[in-house]
Amino acid sequence: MKRLIFFVGVYDTLDLFTYELKREFDALGYESMVFDVREMAQSLKELSAFASRPVKAVITFNNLGFNMELHAGRNLWEELKIPCINILMDHPFCYRNALDNAPANSVVLCTDRNHMRYLQRFYPQIPITGYLPHAGKELPGERRPIAGRSIDVLYAGNLSKSFADNIMPDLSKYTSFDAGKICRRAYEDLVAHPFKTTEEALEQALLAEGLKLPDSELKNIIADLHFVDLYAVSHYREKTVQSLAEHGMNVRIYGAGWESCPWIQLPNVNFCGKIPAEEVVLKMQDAKIVLSTMTWFKDGTHDRVFNGMLQGAVAMTDTSGYMKEEFCGFWGGEDSQGDKRELVFFELEALAKLPLLAEEVLNNPAQAQQIADRGFAKARQSHTWRSRALELEHDLLEHL
Repeated sequence: MKRLIFFVGVYDTLDLFTYELKREFDALGYESMVFDVREMAQSLKELSAFASRPVKAVITFNNLGFNMELHAGRNLWEELKIPCINILMDHPFCYRNALDNAPANSVVLCTDRNHMRYLQRFYPQIPITGYLPHAGKELPGERRPIAGRSIDVLYAGNLSKSFADNIMPDLSKYTSFDAGKICRRAYEDLVAHPFKTTEEALEQALLAEGLKLPDSELKNIIADLHFVDLYAVSHYREKTVQSLAEHGMNVRIYGAGWESCPWIQLPNVNFCGKIPAEEVVLKMQDAKIVLSTMTWFKDGTHDRVFNGMLQGAVAMTDTSGYMKEEFCGFWGGEDSQGDKRELVFFELEALAKLPLLAEEVLNNPAQAQQIADRGFAKARQSHTWRSRALELEHDLLEHL
């Protein structure tokens, strides 16, 4: 019964993850079909034929197909008795409605252990929750040495301030407390204490106003007000890249939303706009440093880091609990990990040090090459999509 269903058709990044995971499961001897939501009629026909024989599970990212119904009020995966594995690449508070209506036979996996704990607290009805880190893709071909690469620092990611404006709810609907004040307090707390999670900051802001709420109510308020997370992410994402740009370092940026930054016109900044996810990975092959920020994942991962490592670049990222457990990355001072570094860590609380760290990498190509080589080896051993397919098979699929 090594048969799986995958979903694609909305976001190119998630489709990239899906096809990588499918390819690895195919190599492990699984038979699979891909349900493309852009071709609903054809995909439904294929699903009907494929599901005529037993299927081990559906695997999807960010709820695509998770709440599918062919008959009103009846989840398709419950009807077909096929477990649905939903891998969330964003915080669960982004997906309140989907999770409130999760199928009874669902599995929800998160790329941050705090997100998993959030699910366990606020969605106890979901039978199986877990942690599955991001993974990276190694492109074929010989890795170019660091000294021969043309991009000093590459950052790929969107600046989401404008999106945060669009998802802000009507705060006036909250009549029992000042929701605007709560949001301002939580945002200021996150900026001042970037090791905190957004749910912590929001709950503490409510408590400071004397509002101790039951989880059933708190969950909905956090989901409503989670736009403060995007503001905090954008604040530090911009400060991170800006710190290098204003230091005079050559920085190339891929993504949307950076146009309004006043420093984006600096001659050492090459802003290239948004490009397909597959092309971003290709560009990393020519980068000396792949810069990353963790999107406020305080105990998780980001695929930028692993993709950078697997293309032979020096990955430079802010920290998380999981990343500090998994990698050697501190440079200098009492945290120094000597010649064992597999990447370079920086702390959001100490961004003033970031340009110096980047300069040290760029001015010492031999040392940078050693870090890149160790990072490549570690990522190839433990953080590819094959690694994740094996984890899913051993830890989950064999027990469904």
